[in-house]
Amino acid sequence: MTHQDRKSRAYRYIDSHQQLAELCSRLSDQSDLTWLAIDTEFVRVDTYYPQLSLVQIATQERDFYLIDPLAIETSYQDASANEASALRPLVDLLQNERICKVFHSARQDIEVLYQLESRMPQNLFDTQIAAIFLGHGDLAGFARVIEAELNIKLPKSQTRTNWHARPLSEEQIEYALDDVDYLASLYQKCLQTLGDDELHAVTEDCQQLLQPQLYDLEPEKAWLKLKGLKRFNPKQLAIVQILAQWREEYAVEHNQPKKWTLSDEVLLQIAKRPPKTVQALYKVPNIKTSSVREFGETWIALIDRVFEQNPESYPTLPKAGKHPSAQEEILLALTQSVCQQISLQYKVQLSNLSSKEELLTLIRHPHQSPWSGWRHLLIGIPLQKLLEGRASLKLEGQEIRIQ
Repeated sequence: MTHQDRKSRAYRYIDSHQQLAELCSRLSDQSDLTWLAIDTEFVRVDTYYPQLSLVQIATQERDFYLIDPLAIETSYQDASANEASALRPLVDLLQNERICKVFHSARQDIEVLYQLESRMPQNLFDTQIAAIFLGHGDLAGFARVIEAELNIKLPKSQTRTNWHARPLSEEQIEYALDDVDYLASLYQKCLQTLGDDELHAVTEDCQQLLQPQLYDLEPEKAWLKLKGLKRFNPKQLAIVQILAQWREEYAVEHNQPKKWTLSDEVLLQIAKRPPKTVQALYKVPNIKTSSVREFGETWIALIDRVFEQNPESYPTLPKAGKHPSAQEEILLALTQSVCQQISLQYKVQLSNLSSKEELLTLIRHPHQSPWSGWRHLLIGIPLQKLLEGRASLKLEGQEIRIQ
């Protein structure tokens, strides 16, 4: 079945603050409404922050709404000096704890919605997480899951469309409605298919997605996101830290991608062999000449500041834990084999399932699982039973099983 086989859907287009307020109030007051399927479209090409373009909503009764934040914000700014944001009714609806908000791959949606007023949505269900228990892996795309579970092949024609363009084309509208229409069907199938333990695991992981620290800006910690720092000495790390913080703050202030001014590669090159003059910066491989002209003096001043610091104030990378003993290495090999088997069985990336550090923590403290949600259900509980002697390994054909 293709999406064209379904009849054209009626929908309501919301493009004013008054319409949005009336809609969100009515949905919040609807006592028999327990969940909403929601998706967002946004643009993030030449800005630091994602720019919200469209919000799609489907109710459990298949009432469809397309909310146009661009039109709402423009008309609201023209018509009112009220300090409340134009999209506050939507933010209030998202915070309604009684109504479950259903997304697929919710993290980016949450990021763009949280930035509206720095107020976190509540009561979330992410069908991408649920899809793990349906056997689709931990990073399953929406179209692939819909095709597998609902036998519906979604078009890809609007994947890279400009969602800021107005008016929206019929193809864009149908694509946007497809997302929440089939998301609603997928959610209903998840409720019918998943067991109580699996649904509880999804809920746990969704709660983790709603932690503000995942989305709040901390420029002073931006350096910790860079890769390849293990061989840097403390002074070099201090330069990485100060340049990464400057880059983050500049990008936020000017709302532009942070790598426009200074790429990760160039930042690390500067920290490895710190130039002493602006002219020396031009010799750094792959550095932008225009960036040196505009920011060179600032960067050299930041580097000089590091050299003036007391070395005791230089940052250090988080220390590695105690090395495993010979016996622990044996148990690590055993538990890693079990994880590989589960990774294969559920089509989950092994690196996203567990780390060596987490397994070692469990080996040393079997009563305290280092995981929650789907990881705890898939590997935490079985490995705890195995390490505590309450279960054993069995080969079924060529597959490892815990029983």
